[in-house]
Amino acid sequence: MKRIMNVRLYFCLLFAGILMQSCSKEDVAQESQLKISNATTVTSENMVGSWNLTKMMADVEVDLDSNAGGSKNLLDETDCFNTMSITFNSDSTFVSNNAMMSFESGDGNDFSCLSDRMDSGDWYVSDNKLVLELTIDKETFVHEKAIDLGSGTFAFDVSKIESDQYVNDPGNTRASEIRIMMLEYTKVN
Repeated sequence: MKRIMNVRLYFCLLFAGILMQSCSKEDVAQESQLKISNATTVTSENMVGSWNLTKMMADVEVDLDSNAGGSKNLLDETDCFNTMSITFNSDSTFVSNNAMMSFESGDGNDFSCLSDRMDSGDWYVSDNKLVLELTIDKETFVHEKAIDLGSGTFAFDVSKIESDQYVNDPGNTRASEIRIMMLEYTKVN
């Protein structure tokens, strides 16, 4: 009789273990499906339209406008980048308006704004990355950026080499420590 009770207890524990294991597998499967369904996939349709630069985040706070306090968002400190924008056309072409700050024009605290450099080319989306192909002086350049797509915004990280394309600094200026980390654009139409 004691042996039958032990066998029943064993089977009950075994059944409970199997039941708990199967529940945990279902929970994991449901959790995986939930994560996949909440993932944002970037498509060409998401990108078509006109976008204006709304954030240019640096890794350090800087005071470029010589007022009290500084900001990591360079758009709070200078209007050099206010015209930066990009338009993605449905025919897979794009036009972008770019800008740069240059400290080579004077002493270490003076800078000039070099804006309205227009670039154009072809674009597409591949594996949640935005790919831009443009030709400058008969040489084709391909830029590929992983996109962080938000509601009416997209953002991407900027490398140190790319950062130098926005801030021309010969050294020993108030911008010498700046490394631009991220650009964010907001859709205007």
